[in-house]
Amino acid sequence: MPRTLWKPHLKPAKSLLDQGLYREALERLEAHPRSKEPEWWRLRGWARWHLGDETGLEDVRHAAELKREGAGWAWQDLGALLFRRGDWVGAAQALERALDHFRAEGDTEGVAWALHGLGVSALHRGEVAEGLSRAEGAWATVRRAALTGFAGRALVLLSCLHRARGELDEALFRAEQALGKQLDEDDRIVALRAKGTALRLAGCPAQALPPLQEAASRAGEGARRAAALAELAPALLLLGRGGEAERAVGEALPHLGAHASARGRALVTLAEISRKRRSWRGALALLGEARLLGPYPLMEEALAFPELFDLAGRHGLELPRVEPSGDKAGVRLFPHGERRLQVGGREVPLEGSGRAFDLMVYLALEGPASWEVAASALWEGESPKVLYRRLKHTASRARDLLADAEAVRLRRGLVSLDPERVWEVVGGKGRFLEGLWTEWALGRRDPNCQAQGTAASLSEIRSQ
Repeated sequence: MPRTLWKPHLKPAKSLLDQGLYREALERLEAHPRSKEPEWWRLRGWARWHLGDETGLEDVRHAAELKREGAGWAWQDLGALLFRRGDWVGAAQALERALDHFRAEGDTEGVAWALHGLGVSALHRGEVAEGLSRAEGAWATVRRAALTGFAGRALVLLSCLHRARGELDEALFRAEQALGKQLDEDDRIVALRAKGTALRLAGCPAQALPPLQEAASRAGEGARRAAALAELAPALLLLGRGGEAERAVGEALPHLGAHASARGRALVTLAEISRKRRSWRGALALLGEARLLGPYPLMEEALAFPELFDLAGRHGLELPRVEPSGDKAGVRLFPHGERRLQVGGREVPLEGSGRAFDLMVYLALEGPASWEVAASALWEGESPKVLYRRLKHTASRARDLLADAEAVRLRRGLVSLDPERVWEVVGGKGRFLEGLWTEWALGRRDPNCQAQGTAASLSEIRSQ
């Protein structure tokens, strides 16, 4: 749940929820009812929901209707519960209301949460391009406003969306990036699941097992543990441990009535077990049930179980299916006027990325360079130690923008772009790299002008 200033008498129940002790939290809340307090309804709703009781949804809806100030958070919760129920359209509607409240109140953290929720809703509707756009917006908001407490959640969503596009390298990059952040227990569990599932879908189930097992062991009880088991089970199955996989699914399913995506993944695992036992009808029936829950995560499981999806196709059962991405996407850089970055044709927001875009433009135009030369093109008047630190940090930000550890390389004193990508600097109207006043940038704006770096000539060029 998002950060809130909880009243002292509600903090013990909130703490129990954070620990995954949902039954104890519910007992505490019902022992001390506060029917006029929206936050009491909100906490009781979450406790009930995690215990598989869908009446928790109505508790959270009631909290949203009671709230006056800060109503965005209650609508945010309602959206989160609706998409867990599988009502993706209803979730999007609630989250749009949350986003409206947050923007009206200038609540930047709330905006990040709402964009994240809208990204999740789009993902589960199979609208992956929209979901990625929303998630990139959430991550840009986190970067710009330094919302460190929300970073892990935004990165995990990006990891899931890349998986749904078959971009497994990017998915693993984002999951590992999330695990490098300061995370609360719930976010760490989700990040471990994201890393494990990315590795499994990439064909590395043995490497996937440790993070997935750790997620399950940390997950407490109820739906949170069940969701972790639903992601652990297919890894066990791929390693030939079918009995353990079946037991994990058996433990998980009773708690997943209100968790559509995890239930869908568990059904796919059971379908693959049926296929291996040559029970074609059973496998097809389970896949048909999983399809009714929505396109995600069904679509990405085709990467792990292609024979199962082939079986469905031969019997006329059409399923959403993701193929592994091929070559790395090309990058287009628009340095004139408002800076714009496109990766594989999609816009990537630049907020909070410092001069990462400028560094990529420099390297795309000038080619590989020593770190000293590249740094001097972006900053002036700094010591070598400061310049190197800035360049190193900026290269890291460039990798973040592309979700690629190789996007900008800094090795043995040389900085360069990933040669496996096609890099294009696109011309246009407007000043080149507006706001950058180094000698290199000025020379690029007017190739006929041989800027000498003096205060007089710099002032004269700036005034043009």
